[in-house]
Amino acid sequence: MVDTFYLQVPVSNKNTIIYKRIIEFDNNLYHVRDYLPNGHIQMEGTYSSFDKNIKEESLWCNYKSNTKEGEFKVWYNNGQIKSKTNYLHGLRHGVHEYWYKNGQKNSVQNYLNGQENGSVTYWDTLGKIENQWTFSHGLNQNPKNVKYHYISYTPKGYSNDTLKKWPLIIYLHGGSSRGADTVKLYCCGIPDQIWRGREFPFIIVAPQCPINLRWTTDNWFENFYKEVTSKYRVDTNKVYLTGVSLGGEGTWYLAIKYSDKFAAIAPMSGFTRNMDYIMENTDKLIDIPIWAFHGKIDKVVQFEETEWIINRLEGKNKNLKFTTEPNVGHWIDWLVYSKQELYDWFLTHDKRKDIKH
Repeated sequence: MVDTFYLQVPVSNKNTIIYKRIIEFDNNLYHVRDYLPNGHIQMEGTYSSFDKNIKEESLWCNYKSNTKEGEFKVWYNNGQIKSKTNYLHGLRHGVHEYWYKNGQKNSVQNYLNGQENGSVTYWDTLGKIENQWTFSHGLNQNPKNVKYHYISYTPKGYSNDTLKKWPLIIYLHGGSSRGADTVKLYCCGIPDQIWRGREFPFIIVAPQCPINLRWTTDNWFENFYKEVTSKYRVDTNKVYLTGVSLGGEGTWYLAIKYSDKFAAIAPMSGFTRNMDYIMENTDKLIDIPIWAFHGKIDKVVQFEETEWIINRLEGKNKNLKFTTEPNVGHWIDWLVYSKQELYDWFLTHDKRKDIKH
């Protein structure tokens, strides 16, 4: 059986891409090919379950009932291959390859049941090796001891009282802000609010993760925390951690690894099952107040990633909140950071057990 139809996908408030989608159903599998308006193929892959009206924004994600099987290929609009990825029961399993738009190989990664496992290599656009690692079940086996650049904000009145200590928010950005230019950090999240002129009763710091890395790749946090708490007058009983997407995953990871550091955390839209370290250590989150967020129609990181870890903590963590938005996708952070509720909630939490709020 072959089904051909045209799928309209909004890419902005004014623009829509119309893909020609061809679906062949055979042996209980859906073989899908999407074509761009210029006639070039854009995606080819196979699903064991499939909603033909869904165009996934990221091949990391199995949106709702869609389950990927076997090899998936994606092309740029110039006809150049962009990626090849292998899946087993919806999880990355085997070799994953990326190319730049000029045809140069970008990266080769190995996966096992959704987790990086084996060698990982990245090249620059000229073919020079940028990074090489070996992973086991999602965790880098030879992490470097490094320092990250960061931007900072001090509240109004900070310089007037040289004895007063202030609460601290650590904000972890998403994948698109990685690099070496900290100006990129002001595009989203709490730094965006600062850029707009909003004032906060916190010291706020936002480190920048280098290109191709994750917040979980290297050992950076201890150096960062030591520098920030030495440089600024931080009330270490009121340190809060939050982040979105890549930063949401980093928030879960750091809260587990450094559970004694944080008075409360607020992870948003992050992976939780892409490394055994998170999956096997959720009990370290029992005593940390948590307010998690995830949009139910997220097409980049599936909603079930946060739902899974919340279910693990339900009944164990007495300070657990989970906000879900049924009609919101991967951009839920734009709704949260622009409002006041999260910041007020942070301030109700203090590590000193004798403080009552």
